[in-house]
Amino acid sequence: MSPRVPIVVIVCNALDDFTRIQRRIHTDSPAASRKVFQMCQALRLVGVRPYVLSLGRGRADGLGDAFVPRVCRVGGVPTIYAPFSHRRGWSELLSLFGLLVPLSRLARHPQRAVIFYNRIPAYLLALIAAVHQGYRCFLDLEDGDVQPLAPPRSLKARLSQFVPAQFDRHCRDGALLACRALAGLTSVRPVHCYYGTAVGDVGVSRWSAPTITCLMSGTLSPDTGATLLAEAIRRLRVRQPVWASALRFEITGKGESVSEFERLAAEPGLPQVRVHGRTTDARYIEILRGCEVGLALKPVGGALADTTFPSKVIEFAGSGLLVLSTDISDVRRLLRYGARYIERNDPDLLIERLAELVLDRGSAAHCAQQGRLAAERHCTPEGAGQDLREFLFRGRI
Repeated sequence: MSPRVPIVVIVCNALDDFTRIQRRIHTDSPAASRKVFQMCQALRLVGVRPYVLSLGRGRADGLGDAFVPRVCRVGGVPTIYAPFSHRRGWSELLSLFGLLVPLSRLARHPQRAVIFYNRIPAYLLALIAAVHQGYRCFLDLEDGDVQPLAPPRSLKARLSQFVPAQFDRHCRDGALLACRALAGLTSVRPVHCYYGTAVGDVGVSRWSAPTITCLMSGTLSPDTGATLLAEAIRRLRVRQPVWASALRFEITGKGESVSEFERLAAEPGLPQVRVHGRTTDARYIEILRGCEVGLALKPVGGALADTTFPSKVIEFAGSGLLVLSTDISDVRRLLRYGARYIERNDPDLLIERLAELVLDRGSAAHCAQQGRLAAERHCTPEGAGQDLREFLFRGRI
């Protein structure tokens, strides 16, 4: 590699579909993986060479299967997966040590930075190694700690204090934040808000079909608004307004609320509900292309309201979907009039917003267009990549 081309190493747990399926991993985050690989594409556009160093792991199932390190390209991005075992205990040890060798080899490059995707205990040895190998070290903080409180003297409680402190101490060159509020959860400075990139296919024809299709994707749980949506659907089926027959809901992803949507899909009534579960990236894009509305319904005032940014908002808006979102985090700041908002965790208010979309398609289509323009203005791959390059190297290249 040319010494004149700076490199950025992203330490994470991003997964491509082939590796995920091969290693029987069911606990990954598709949204996080997409954000990482799209960040890499943005960096490539501005003359930075990205590398993904991934743990390539999920929850060990105890069956003992083992997988050797894997090197591949994902969308053209060099990606190195650490070894992984389904044997508990051994699995954690492999993840702790598995990225040290490739990190050391890449340290030979004179212009190098490393980004740690969230404050994960499994990255600690890689963090210490990166500091000693002269990397510029950055934290990518995607969400706050919403885990239940552990007993104060327990190992879990001690780790919950020790691990963030180590990342805040050693990521001394800066932090990328998923939203502005996260600045209060880390002492790392300077900070830069990185919302992702708008890379959707805007050439799809929408709003002309008889049915308006709404998409809810990702983790399906009360904390992401699944309960709110399910209750709204149940009320619509009881009340049976005429306009509800023009609605359909596509549900993708996994989580504790999947079964709730599966019951709704199996029951008769309108609006129709179709549940796809965890899909491949290719299948997800196919479903996305058939929708007009993207739902981002994390509860107002909930655990995730201010300490994360729903990255699907950029994905939906960038693809030309109308974003229907709860009024949380930086969504309104970013999209302004290019989205419809729900100010309360109220199923009837959600029903009211859905009725507005069905009964005034022209206004809804115009709002979707405004949202796409806003997403492109703030989150073009070239612009996001250039901002990242300047933040990571700040005049050193």
